[in-house]
Amino acid sequence: MRIRMAGATDIGRRRKGNQDSIFYDESRGLGIVADGIGGRKGGDIASSLAVNSIKKSFFAVESIRYGEINSFLVDAIDAANTSILARGELEPEIAGMGTTLNCLAFVGNRLHLGHIGDSRSYLYQDGSIYQLTIDHNVGTFAARGWLRPGQLVPGSKNEALVKALGLGSTCEADIYELELKAGQVFISCSDGLTGMVSDADIARIIRKNISNLASLPSLLIAAANAGGGVDNITVLVSEVRGH
Repeated sequence: MRIRMAGATDIGRRRKGNQDSIFYDESRGLGIVADGIGGRKGGDIASSLAVNSIKKSFFAVESIRYGEINSFLVDAIDAANTSILARGELEPEIAGMGTTLNCLAFVGNRLHLGHIGDSRSYLYQDGSIYQLTIDHNVGTFAARGWLRPGQLVPGSKNEALVKALGLGSTCEADIYELELKAGQVFISCSDGLTGMVSDADIARIIRKNISNLASLPSLLIAAANAGGGVDNITVLVSEVRGH
């Protein structure tokens, strides 16, 4: 399968800086979106460290055995977590910084997706959109009964993250594996998009502009800004084409 990618990031309308980071490389089938945790110093550093660490892990090897891709992805994400913690130890003023992560590795006819935090990945296929990832935040975990009594801090907001890179020595990312089919479009994004634009509207924008992949990130970002643009907005679009 051939993968076409397009991505963009934007500060939004309310923030003073952009704490999101993005990287994609069509030739390697690698895409990364990270959103530094707001309300803490160093969010931009954490997201940049995560992206650069993942790149370093993938660029350091010429090939990965098919059966070892998921374990390699886990190790790469763990290494990114370690790099963030190590930087915090060296610079106490940014200790505790963290970031979300969505890492897409397209290999052969499969997508291997590593996810932690509340940045999302979607699949758009045959006119419909499906959320692939689960938000690792208080609201989702409480609704699913995944928080034990006493784990929920009184006053915690639903959007507060339960899991992210940089929050502890282990990070326990979710790993997904999907079979690829020509015509699929994967959207990975920070919550600056999903907080402003509904899934139905994301699907509508994709449906209307599916023939122009390069324009989709900027169009989705424009929709988020039109909706208020309260956060940084990052969008990565990956289209699956035939051999």
